[in-house]
Amino acid sequence: MLLRPRSWPAAPSLVIFASLSACAPETPPKPDHADRPEVPDDGGADAGATASWDPSVAAVLTFAGDRGAFSDAKSADAIPEASRGLVRVSLLDGPAPPPGTVWVGNFREASESGAVALTTVPREQFEELALGQGLSSKVELPEGLEAPPQVAASTGEIVVYKTAWCGVCKKLEGYLKKKGVQYASKDIEQDPQAAAELRSKAASKGLRTSSVPVIDVRGELIVGFDRARLEKIL
Repeated sequence: MLLRPRSWPAAPSLVIFASLSACAPETPPKPDHADRPEVPDDGGADAGATASWDPSVAAVLTFAGDRGAFSDAKSADAIPEASRGLVRVSLLDGPAPPPGTVWVGNFREASESGAVALTTVPREQFEELALGQGLSSKVELPEGLEAPPQVAASTGEIVVYKTAWCGVCKKLEGYLKKKGVQYASKDIEQDPQAAAELRSKAASKGLRTSSVPVIDVRGELIVGFDRARLEKIL
């Protein structure tokens, strides 16, 4: 059932095309920094220093990519919107950050010329914040930066993302109950956190959708009520 043109509370609209092709579960790869150029530590700026990156200056832009891994880009245009609030900038020709820190910037706040103000954070802190790992009261995001939405990890349970008015959603839930399948039901219109969770899961699988229901079967996403596919994986 196609979504009615309405807004979900406190969450950007999901724009997804229904895709019923199999999405095999993947194990999130660990961040691999072996091929990422590092800025030398010695000769760097003072701790707490600031700098600026201009698009004309060569740099490697590092951001949190799909499936909990880092991705690199050479231009700001290649950075996904969800990751633009917290980007590491490795200047190839410019001041080096203090030892143990990295330059980071909020690319949503770029000037008209594309320049971005930079500040420093500890390297480990950038990795935790960018990937949504280890977040606690002891790990605070520096002012002016925005961490990307955390990609919801599969809990091993079955989750149905729905709306109250969706008839197909009711048929899907009736099918699961008849089969005796235990599942969690989440209304993406009434629960902003559920909407954000679905958006993150869909992004991690490279899916786009504008319809419900969407069912997460232990990490495998199915858009719509695909009875044959459910029979196979359940």
